[in-house]
Amino acid sequence: MLPATQPLVLSVDDERYNLTLLERILRNHYRVISVNNGQAALDTLKQAPFDLILLDIMMPDMDGLSTLKAIRGSDATAEIPVILISALSDGADVARGLEAGANDYITKPIDMDVTLARVRTQIALKQLQDERKQTIVELKAVQEMKDRLLRMASHDLKGPLMNVRMAATLMEMSAECIPDGASLLGSIDSSLDAMQNVIKDFLDTAALQTGVLDLHLGEVALEAMVNEIVGEHKVNAMRKNIAITVHDIAGTIYGDAARFRQSLGNLVSNAVKYSPRDTTVTIWSENHDNTVMIFVADQGPGIPAHEQDKLFTQFGKLSPRPTGGESSTGLGLWIVKHLITLQNGSVGYEKPDEGGSVFWIEMPAAAPAGA
Repeated sequence: MLPATQPLVLSVDDERYNLTLLERILRNHYRVISVNNGQAALDTLKQAPFDLILLDIMMPDMDGLSTLKAIRGSDATAEIPVILISALSDGADVARGLEAGANDYITKPIDMDVTLARVRTQIALKQLQDERKQTIVELKAVQEMKDRLLRMASHDLKGPLMNVRMAATLMEMSAECIPDGASLLGSIDSSLDAMQNVIKDFLDTAALQTGVLDLHLGEVALEAMVNEIVGEHKVNAMRKNIAITVHDIAGTIYGDAARFRQSLGNLVSNAVKYSPRDTTVTIWSENHDNTVMIFVADQGPGIPAHEQDKLFTQFGKLSPRPTGGESSTGLGLWIVKHLITLQNGSVGYEKPDEGGSVFWIEMPAAAPAGA
């Protein structure tokens, strides 16, 4: 007796001789169950998971083509390979069977070698398909678990972070009474900012990878947006005596205000993060026919030529390091690229001859009023 792990074949034919012959051909390699009519085949298919069906076309009452249609019409059996068994004169029936979803056919009189070869091929294909399905199921389960853990961890971290920030705010009131109090509070603020950035980057990454990011496209006035972003990063810049200058900002883009703000804010944050003390970060824009380009330039070391292909990649760690001990997840520029691409824009990098770095975002210009 073959082990239960061997593939299971259902043989359907109204002639006992053919059933016996098929059992003899297959019994050393597969488990075989034989029935002599179409209805019995459908009933048997409900009792076990079969790997292949050998189905005679010409049978009384319920013929092979009717049985095949019933097999393909059921979700439980629709993907089981079916090999038709026909006489040489049944060419038209074979064609109809193949159109109805049969995978292959053999002709009577049954050839042992041909039959075994075609059975092996169809069972091998089904095994590959089953393995692929199982892999997909496992990958989905892993992805869902990862996303669930990420959301849980992020949610659980936000509460304690808020509590620590509130405590730090209260401590500021009496910092002058504590030796090095201002320095300690500054360290707490930096740590909290780093943790919040990690949480935000991982949440954005999960949203981009799972396709659950909602965009609300519309007109975005650049000047007001840039001024707000500069205000958000002015405190971190002052810690290193970095000046953020803005000039020639004009125009209106078409994009998602929140996601564009996040993307440009990331470039400004990076410029401050990687700039030496006592330098300047400059922001300006250029209007073209149908697009607006926004530039963020710094006076840092720039990106070495051999590392520039790592820019905008996931976890793309580069040799330049933050100048004030700030942290980096390696996800920020990758997120920027995806967010801007989703808004039909593009991002890029230039290294000026005089040094430093220039990152730019190019966005569609908002259509003129009445266009």
